[in-house]
Amino acid sequence: MYRSRNFYARIRGDRALFTNPATKGGSERSSYAVPTRQALQGIVDSIYYKPTFTNVVTEVKVINQIQTELHGVRALLHDYSADLSYVSYLSDVEYLVKFHFIWNENREDLIQDRLPNKHEAIMERSIRKGGRRDVFIGTKECFGLIDEISQEEYETTSSYYDGVIIDLGIMFHSFAYPTDKTRPLKSYFTKTVMENGVVKFNPQSECEIENTLSSYAFKTPDQIKSVDDEYKEYEAMEKGEN
Repeated sequence: MYRSRNFYARIRGDRALFTNPATKGGSERSSYAVPTRQALQGIVDSIYYKPTFTNVVTEVKVINQIQTELHGVRALLHDYSADLSYVSYLSDVEYLVKFHFIWNENREDLIQDRLPNKHEAIMERSIRKGGRRDVFIGTKECFGLIDEISQEEYETTSSYYDGVIIDLGIMFHSFAYPTDKTRPLKSYFTKTVMENGVVKFNPQSECEIENTLSSYAFKTPDQIKSVDDEYKEYEAMEKGEN
C-alpha cells in the first residue's frame, strides 16, 4: 500500500477545545488535556485534503504547559429563556504534528488521480501557506494558525513535559465514517499516554473500545477536480506572487 513521506506542522492558538464526550450531556463543556486524533485529522484536512487520499495523524507533541480557562456563555433553553453555562478551554496552545497520507481504497473511481509527487508537492506548499481553509483547534470559536516546520525541528523542539510520562486514561480517538448506506458510523476510544510531551496514536484496529452510532446521513460522493489541475493552479499562483 502506498504511503506518502511524513509531513510536519506547527499548530498554535490562543485557546482550544477538544470536548470530552462525558461533558456533552449538559450545556457545560470541558476539554481533554491534549488533542484527540479526530481533532488533529480535521486540522490536517484543512491544510490539504481530497477524497483521493486519507490523511493519517501519527503523533502530536505538546509544547506549552497545559492550562485551562473558564468562559461563561449564555445558553438558550427549550422555553427560549437563557441560562449561564461554563466552557473550560485550553489556553495558549502549541502543538507539533506528524502525519502522512495513504490512498483512499474506497474510491476506485479516483485511481487516475493518484499521482503521489503532485499531491506531496501540494501538501508541502499548503503547509507553507498556512493551510487552504480556516483552521479551528477543536471548535469553531478556537481559531488556529499553521506554520511549516522541518523533521529536525519537530524532533529537537523542547516540550514542557520532557522527561515526564502522563497517563491520560481512556480518551476519544476518532470516528470511522461509513463508505456506503449499509454501514453505520462508529466511534473509537483508547488508552492514551503522553511521554516526553508526545502522544503516539494507534490505528483504529488497536483501540480498546468501539461504539456503533445510529444516526448518520451518507452522501453519494461528487466529482472532484483532478490533481493535475490543482497543481497547475498552485504553479500559476506562485508565479503571480513572484
